[in-house]
Amino acid sequence: MSQSKASAVSQLAIKEWITVIALIFGGCCSNMFTLEKIVTHNKDAGTVVTFTQFLFIALEGYIHFFDKTRPPFYIKQNHVPFKRWSVTIIMFFLISLLNNVAFNFNVSVPIHLIFRSSGAAVVMVIGYLVAGKRYNWTQIFSAVLLTVGAIITTLYKDKELFMKRSEIVDPAEEASKGFFSLITDDLFFLTGIGVLFISAILMALMGLYNEETYRLYGKHWQENVFYSHLLGLPIFLFVSNRIVSEFKGLLEYPETFDILGLFHIPQQIAYLLLNVLTQFFCVRGANMLAGSTTALTVAVVLLLRKFVSLLLSMMLFNNRLSVTGSFGAALVFIGAFLYSYGSRPPAKPLATERGEVEMSSFTVDQGPSDKRTA
Repeated sequence: MSQSKASAVSQLAIKEWITVIALIFGGCCSNMFTLEKIVTHNKDAGTVVTFTQFLFIALEGYIHFFDKTRPPFYIKQNHVPFKRWSVTIIMFFLISLLNNVAFNFNVSVPIHLIFRSSGAAVVMVIGYLVAGKRYNWTQIFSAVLLTVGAIITTLYKDKELFMKRSEIVDPAEEASKGFFSLITDDLFFLTGIGVLFISAILMALMGLYNEETYRLYGKHWQENVFYSHLLGLPIFLFVSNRIVSEFKGLLEYPETFDILGLFHIPQQIAYLLLNVLTQFFCVRGANMLAGSTTALTVAVVLLLRKFVSLLLSMMLFNNRLSVTGSFGAALVFIGAFLYSYGSRPPAKPLATERGEVEMSSFTVDQGPSDKRTA
Protein backbone atom coordinates (compact mmCIF):
# COMPACT_ATOMS: atom_id res chain seq x y z
CA MET A 1 0.00 0.00 0.00
CA SER A 2 1.43 3.39 -1.00
CA GLN A 3 2.15 6.09 1.55
CA SER A 4 -0.49 8.38 0.03
CA LYS A 5 -3.16 5.69 0.31
CA ALA A 6 -2.09 4.87 3.86
CA SER A 7 -2.23 8.56 4.77
CA ALA A 8 -5.71 8.90 3.26
CA VAL A 9 -6.96 5.85 5.17
CA SER A 10 -5.43 7.19 8.39
CA GLN A 11 -7.08 10.61 7.96
CA LEU A 12 -10.43 8.98 7.20
CA ALA A 13 -10.12 6.76 10.28
CA ILE A 14 -9.33 9.76 12.47
CA LYS A 15 -12.35 11.67 11.15
CA GLU A 16 -14.60 8.65 11.72
CA TRP A 17 -13.34 8.21 15.26
CA ILE A 18 -13.89 11.88 16.07
CA THR A 19 -17.44 11.60 14.71
CA VAL A 20 -18.16 8.38 16.59
CA ILE A 21 -16.78 9.66 19.91
CA ALA A 22 -18.71 12.92 19.54
CA LEU A 23 -21.96 11.06 18.79
CA ILE A 24 -21.56 8.54 21.61
CA PHE A 25 -20.26 10.75 24.40
CA GLY A 26 -22.16 13.83 23.25
CA GLY A 27 -25.35 12.11 22.14
CA CYS A 28 -25.67 9.33 24.72
CA CYS A 29 -24.58 11.39 27.72
CA SER A 30 -26.84 14.26 26.69
CA ASN A 31 -29.65 11.75 26.22
CA MET A 32 -29.30 10.53 29.82
CA PHE A 33 -29.21 14.15 31.01
CA THR A 34 -32.48 15.02 29.24
CA LEU A 35 -34.07 11.76 30.38
CA GLU A 36 -33.26 12.48 34.01
CA LYS A 37 -34.61 16.01 33.60
CA ILE A 38 -37.89 14.46 32.45
CA VAL A 39 -38.25 11.64 34.98
CA THR A 40 -37.25 13.87 37.90
CA HIS A 41 -40.56 15.74 37.54
CA ASN A 42 -42.61 13.14 35.61
CA LYS A 43 -41.77 9.61 36.72
CA ASP A 44 -44.62 8.22 34.60
CA ALA A 45 -43.31 9.63 31.30
CA GLY A 46 -41.47 6.48 30.19
CA THR A 47 -44.02 5.40 27.57
CA VAL A 48 -44.30 8.76 25.80
CA VAL A 49 -40.50 9.05 25.75
CA THR A 50 -40.20 5.61 24.13
CA PHE A 51 -42.91 6.42 21.58
CA THR A 52 -41.37 9.70 20.47
CA GLN A 53 -37.95 8.03 20.11
CA PHE A 54 -39.46 5.28 17.95
CA LEU A 55 -41.38 7.79 15.83
CA PHE A 56 -38.43 10.08 15.11
CA ILE A 57 -35.94 7.30 14.29
CA ALA A 58 -38.53 5.56 12.08
CA LEU A 59 -39.19 8.78 10.13
CA GLU A 60 -35.47 9.44 9.68
CA GLY A 61 -34.95 5.84 8.59
CA TYR A 62 -37.78 6.09 6.07
CA ILE A 63 -35.99 9.00 4.40
CA HIS A 64 -32.87 6.84 4.13
CA PHE A 65 -34.71 3.77 2.79
CA PHE A 66 -37.14 5.68 0.53
CA ASP A 67 -37.40 4.33 -3.02
CA LYS A 68 -39.83 6.07 -5.37
CA THR A 69 -39.82 3.08 -7.74
CA ARG A 70 -41.40 0.72 -5.19
CA PRO A 71 -45.03 1.68 -4.49
CA PRO A 72 -47.16 1.58 -2.43
CA PHE A 73 -44.82 1.96 0.57
CA TYR A 74 -41.80 3.25 -1.40
CA ILE A 75 -39.25 1.37 0.70
CA LYS A 76 -36.08 -0.23 -0.64
CA GLN A 77 -35.99 -3.99 -1.00
CA ASN A 78 -35.08 -5.49 2.38
CA HIS A 79 -32.28 -8.02 2.72
CA VAL A 80 -33.83 -9.85 5.69
CA PRO A 81 -37.39 -11.30 5.56
CA PHE A 82 -40.01 -9.41 7.58
CA LYS A 83 -40.86 -12.62 9.37
CA ARG A 84 -37.34 -12.68 10.72
CA TRP A 85 -37.44 -9.04 11.81
CA SER A 86 -40.82 -9.43 13.55
CA VAL A 87 -39.32 -11.32 16.51
CA THR A 88 -36.58 -8.72 16.89
CA ILE A 89 -39.15 -5.92 16.71
CA ILE A 90 -41.28 -7.34 19.54
CA MET A 91 -38.26 -7.90 21.80
CA PHE A 92 -36.75 -4.49 21.01
CA PHE A 93 -40.06 -2.77 21.72
CA LEU A 94 -40.41 -4.53 25.08
CA ILE A 95 -36.80 -3.76 26.03
CA SER A 96 -37.15 -0.06 25.24
CA LEU A 97 -40.48 0.16 27.06
CA LEU A 98 -39.29 -1.73 30.16
CA ASN A 99 -36.11 0.34 30.46
CA ASN A 100 -38.14 3.56 30.52
CA VAL A 101 -41.00 2.20 32.63
CA ALA A 102 -38.49 1.21 35.34
CA PHE A 103 -38.33 4.88 36.35
CA ASN A 104 -41.95 4.61 37.52
CA PHE A 105 -40.72 2.42 40.40
CA ASN A 106 -38.34 4.95 41.96
CA VAL A 107 -35.31 3.55 40.15
CA SER A 108 -32.91 6.48 39.77
CA VAL A 109 -30.78 7.04 36.68
CA PRO A 110 -27.48 6.13 38.47
CA ILE A 111 -28.92 2.79 39.64
CA HIS A 112 -30.44 2.30 36.19
CA LEU A 113 -27.00 2.77 34.59
CA ILE A 114 -25.13 0.52 37.01
CA PHE A 115 -27.68 -2.29 36.95
CA ARG A 116 -27.81 -2.33 33.15
CA SER A 117 -24.00 -2.44 33.06
CA SER A 118 -24.14 -5.77 34.90
CA GLY A 119 -26.06 -7.58 32.17
CA ALA A 120 -23.05 -9.73 31.21
CA ALA A 121 -23.99 -12.40 33.74
CA VAL A 122 -27.46 -12.67 32.22
CA VAL A 123 -25.98 -12.88 28.73
CA MET A 124 -23.64 -15.68 29.84
CA VAL A 125 -26.43 -17.73 31.42
CA ILE A 126 -28.79 -17.30 28.46
CA GLY A 127 -25.99 -18.01 26.01
CA TYR A 128 -25.01 -21.16 27.90
CA LEU A 129 -28.57 -22.47 28.20
CA VAL A 130 -29.97 -21.44 24.82
CA ALA A 131 -27.03 -21.33 22.41
CA GLY A 132 -24.67 -23.82 24.07
CA LYS A 133 -21.87 -21.27 24.42
CA ARG A 134 -18.86 -21.82 26.67
CA TYR A 135 -16.83 -19.22 28.55
CA ASN A 136 -13.30 -18.84 29.82
CA TRP A 137 -12.39 -18.16 33.44
CA THR A 138 -11.83 -14.44 32.86
CA GLN A 139 -15.37 -14.08 31.57
CA ILE A 140 -16.82 -16.08 34.47
CA PHE A 141 -14.87 -14.08 37.07
CA SER A 142 -15.89 -10.78 35.48
CA ALA A 143 -19.55 -11.85 35.48
CA VAL A 144 -19.30 -12.59 39.22
CA LEU A 145 -17.83 -9.11 39.82
CA LEU A 146 -20.61 -7.53 37.77
CA THR A 147 -23.36 -9.39 39.62
CA VAL A 148 -21.96 -8.77 43.11
CA GLY A 149 -21.38 -5.10 42.31
CA ALA A 150 -24.95 -4.68 41.07
CA ILE A 151 -26.35 -6.40 44.19
CA ILE A 152 -24.30 -4.17 46.52
CA THR A 153 -25.39 -1.07 44.63
CA THR A 154 -29.04 -2.13 44.71
CA LEU A 155 -29.18 -3.08 48.41
CA TYR A 156 -27.62 0.19 49.56
CA LYS A 157 -29.71 2.52 47.43
CA ASP A 158 -31.54 4.25 50.31
CA LYS A 159 -29.38 5.71 53.04
CA GLU A 160 -25.90 4.69 52.09
CA LEU A 161 -25.84 4.92 48.31
CA PHE A 162 -27.84 7.64 46.60
CA MET A 163 -28.82 10.48 48.91
CA LYS A 164 -29.41 14.13 48.25
CA ARG A 165 -26.61 16.14 49.81
CA SER A 166 -29.17 18.31 51.53
CA GLU A 167 -31.31 15.38 52.65
CA ILE A 168 -31.58 14.79 56.40
CA VAL A 169 -33.38 11.68 57.53
CA ASP A 170 -35.60 12.14 60.58
CA PRO A 171 -35.68 8.82 62.52
CA ALA A 172 -38.93 9.73 64.23
CA GLU A 173 -40.61 10.52 60.92
CA GLU A 174 -39.32 7.29 59.38
CA ALA A 175 -40.53 5.25 62.36
CA SER A 176 -43.98 6.84 62.08
CA LYS A 177 -44.42 5.34 58.61
CA GLY A 178 -44.86 1.91 60.10
CA PHE A 179 -43.45 -1.47 59.20
CA PHE A 180 -45.84 -2.26 56.35
CA SER A 181 -45.28 1.11 54.71
CA LEU A 182 -41.54 0.49 54.62
CA ILE A 183 -42.09 -3.00 53.21
CA THR A 184 -44.35 -1.54 50.51
CA ASP A 185 -41.68 1.01 49.52
CA ASP A 186 -39.03 -1.71 49.29
CA LEU A 187 -41.26 -3.98 47.21
CA PHE A 188 -42.07 -1.09 44.90
CA PHE A 189 -38.37 -0.45 44.31
CA LEU A 190 -37.57 -4.15 43.89
CA THR A 191 -40.34 -4.34 41.29
CA GLY A 192 -38.41 -1.76 39.29
CA ILE A 193 -35.26 -3.86 39.63
CA GLY A 194 -37.26 -6.86 38.42
CA VAL A 195 -38.36 -4.87 35.38
CA LEU A 196 -34.72 -4.15 34.53
CA PHE A 197 -33.85 -7.83 35.05
CA ILE A 198 -36.54 -8.93 32.59
CA SER A 199 -35.23 -6.35 30.15
CA ALA A 200 -31.72 -7.80 30.51
CA ILE A 201 -33.02 -11.31 29.71
CA LEU A 202 -34.82 -10.04 26.61
CA MET A 203 -31.68 -8.15 25.59
CA ALA A 204 -29.61 -11.34 25.79
CA LEU A 205 -32.19 -13.30 23.78
CA MET A 206 -32.37 -10.56 21.15
CA GLY A 207 -28.58 -10.51 20.84
CA LEU A 208 -28.47 -14.26 20.21
CA TYR A 209 -31.35 -14.03 17.72
CA ASN A 210 -29.75 -11.15 15.82
CA GLU A 211 -26.44 -13.00 15.76
CA GLU A 212 -28.14 -15.84 13.91
CA THR A 213 -29.95 -13.39 11.62
CA TYR A 214 -26.69 -11.67 10.64
CA ARG A 215 -25.05 -15.06 10.07
CA LEU A 216 -27.82 -16.07 7.67
CA TYR A 217 -28.45 -12.80 5.82
CA GLY A 218 -25.45 -10.55 6.46
CA LYS A 219 -24.87 -7.69 8.89
CA HIS A 220 -27.54 -5.22 7.78
CA TRP A 221 -27.70 -3.27 11.05
CA GLN A 222 -29.18 -0.15 9.41
CA GLU A 223 -32.12 -2.24 8.23
CA ASN A 224 -32.50 -3.67 11.72
CA VAL A 225 -32.64 -0.21 13.31
CA PHE A 226 -35.15 1.08 10.75
CA TYR A 227 -37.61 -1.82 10.81
CA SER A 228 -37.38 -2.35 14.57
CA HIS A 229 -38.56 1.24 15.06
CA LEU A 230 -40.98 1.48 12.12
CA LEU A 231 -42.83 -1.79 12.67
CA GLY A 232 -42.79 -1.27 16.41
CA LEU A 233 -44.98 1.82 16.14
CA PRO A 234 -48.32 -0.05 15.75
CA ILE A 235 -47.70 -1.75 19.10
CA PHE A 236 -48.09 1.64 20.78
CA LEU A 237 -51.78 1.60 19.84
CA PHE A 238 -52.33 -0.66 22.86
CA VAL A 239 -50.97 2.07 25.17
CA SER A 240 -52.23 5.11 23.24
CA ASN A 241 -54.31 6.40 26.16
CA ARG A 242 -51.26 6.26 28.40
CA ILE A 243 -49.18 8.13 25.84
CA VAL A 244 -51.77 10.92 25.63
CA SER A 245 -52.01 11.09 29.42
CA GLU A 246 -48.24 11.27 29.87
CA PHE A 247 -47.91 13.91 27.17
CA LYS A 248 -50.56 16.05 28.88
CA GLY A 249 -48.56 15.71 32.09
CA LEU A 250 -45.50 17.13 30.31
CA LEU A 251 -47.58 20.02 28.93
CA GLU A 252 -48.88 20.86 32.39
CA TYR A 253 -45.41 21.47 33.83
CA PRO A 254 -45.49 25.15 34.85
CA GLU A 255 -41.96 26.24 33.94
CA THR A 256 -41.18 27.24 30.35
CA PHE A 257 -38.26 28.25 28.12
CA ASP A 258 -38.33 31.66 26.43
CA ILE A 259 -37.37 31.16 22.77
CA LEU A 260 -35.80 34.41 21.53
CA GLY A 261 -38.59 36.38 23.16
CA LEU A 262 -40.99 35.14 20.47
CA PHE A 263 -42.79 32.30 22.24
CA HIS A 264 -42.59 30.00 25.24
CA ILE A 265 -42.29 26.22 25.28
CA PRO A 266 -42.89 24.03 28.35
CA GLN A 267 -39.58 22.83 29.77
CA GLN A 268 -40.61 19.18 29.79
CA ILE A 269 -41.60 19.31 26.10
CA ALA A 270 -38.27 20.92 25.26
CA TYR A 271 -36.42 18.19 27.14
CA LEU A 272 -38.52 15.56 25.36
CA LEU A 273 -37.55 16.97 21.95
CA LEU A 274 -33.89 17.11 22.99
CA ASN A 275 -34.13 13.55 24.32
CA VAL A 276 -35.41 12.30 20.96
CA LEU A 277 -32.70 14.13 19.04
CA THR A 278 -29.88 12.96 21.30
CA GLN A 279 -31.23 9.39 21.19
CA PHE A 280 -30.91 9.51 17.40
CA PHE A 281 -27.29 10.65 17.66
CA CYS A 282 -26.57 8.03 20.34
CA VAL A 283 -27.98 5.16 18.25
CA ARG A 284 -26.16 6.37 15.15
CA GLY A 285 -22.83 6.65 16.96
CA ALA A 286 -23.11 3.23 18.60
CA ASN A 287 -23.94 1.55 15.28
CA MET A 288 -21.18 3.40 13.42
CA LEU A 289 -18.72 2.18 16.04
CA ALA A 290 -20.07 -1.38 15.84
CA GLY A 291 -19.65 -1.39 12.07
CA SER A 292 -16.04 -0.23 12.00
CA THR A 293 -14.14 -1.75 14.91
CA THR A 294 -13.82 -4.76 17.19
CA ALA A 295 -16.27 -5.88 19.84
CA LEU A 296 -13.67 -5.16 22.55
CA THR A 297 -13.40 -1.52 21.51
CA VAL A 298 -17.19 -1.20 21.28
CA ALA A 299 -17.66 -2.59 24.80
CA VAL A 300 -14.93 -0.45 26.34
CA VAL A 301 -16.13 2.78 24.69
CA LEU A 302 -19.77 2.18 25.67
CA LEU A 303 -18.68 1.28 29.20
CA LEU A 304 -16.75 4.53 29.46
CA ARG A 305 -19.84 6.33 28.18
CA LYS A 306 -21.96 4.80 30.92
CA PHE A 307 -19.35 5.77 33.51
CA VAL A 308 -19.30 9.36 32.26
CA SER A 309 -23.13 9.40 32.37
CA LEU A 310 -23.02 8.17 35.95
CA LEU A 311 -20.58 10.90 36.98
CA LEU A 312 -22.67 13.56 35.23
CA SER A 313 -25.81 12.29 36.95
CA MET A 314 -24.17 12.59 40.35
CA MET A 315 -22.79 16.07 39.69
CA LEU A 316 -25.77 17.62 37.91
CA PHE A 317 -28.59 16.12 39.98
CA ASN A 318 -27.10 16.37 43.47
CA ASN A 319 -26.61 12.62 43.93
CA ARG A 320 -23.63 11.08 45.66
CA LEU A 321 -22.13 7.64 46.21
CA SER A 322 -21.33 6.39 49.70
CA VAL A 323 -18.19 4.35 50.34
CA THR A 324 -20.19 1.12 50.04
CA GLY A 325 -21.90 2.30 46.89
CA SER A 326 -18.59 3.38 45.36
CA PHE A 327 -17.21 -0.09 46.02
CA GLY A 328 -20.18 -1.72 44.30
CA ALA A 329 -19.97 0.63 41.33
CA ALA A 330 -16.23 -0.04 41.00
CA LEU A 331 -16.89 -3.79 40.89
CA VAL A 332 -19.41 -3.29 38.10
CA PHE A 333 -17.11 -1.25 35.89
CA ILE A 334 -14.01 -3.39 36.59
CA GLY A 335 -16.04 -6.51 35.87
CA ALA A 336 -17.37 -5.04 32.62
CA PHE A 337 -13.83 -4.25 31.47
CA LEU A 338 -12.56 -7.73 32.36
CA TYR A 339 -15.50 -9.27 30.51
CA SER A 340 -14.60 -7.25 27.41
CA TYR A 341 -10.95 -8.26 27.76
CA GLY A 342 -11.78 -11.95 28.20
CA SER A 343 -14.10 -11.86 25.18
CA ARG A 344 -11.56 -10.43 22.72
CA PRO A 345 -11.18 -12.35 19.47
CA PRO A 346 -7.96 -14.25 18.78
CA ALA A 347 -5.21 -12.34 16.99
CA LYS A 348 -5.17 -12.59 13.21
CA PRO A 349 -2.14 -12.36 10.89
CA LEU A 350 -1.59 -8.82 9.69
CA ALA A 351 0.33 -9.52 6.49
CA THR A 352 -1.03 -10.91 3.23
CA GLU A 353 0.92 -13.06 0.78
CA ARG A 354 1.95 -9.89 -1.08
CA GLY A 355 3.51 -8.49 2.06
CA GLU A 356 1.00 -5.68 2.31
CA VAL A 357 -0.86 -4.70 5.43
CA GLU A 358 -4.23 -6.42 5.48
CA MET A 359 -7.10 -3.99 5.98
CA SER A 360 -9.58 -6.37 7.59
CA SER A 361 -13.17 -5.46 8.29
CA PHE A 362 -14.05 -5.79 11.94
CA THR A 363 -17.45 -6.94 13.07
CA VAL A 364 -19.20 -6.97 16.41
CA ASP A 365 -19.21 -10.18 18.42
CA GLN A 366 -22.71 -10.91 19.68
CA GLY A 367 -21.24 -13.23 22.27
CA PRO A 368 -18.19 -15.27 23.15
CA SER A 369 -17.01 -18.00 20.83
CA ASP A 370 -18.36 -21.48 21.22
CA LYS A 371 -14.77 -22.71 21.21
CA ARG A 372 -14.00 -21.12 24.56
CA THR A 373 -14.30 -23.50 27.46
CA ALA A 374 -14.55 -22.89 31.14
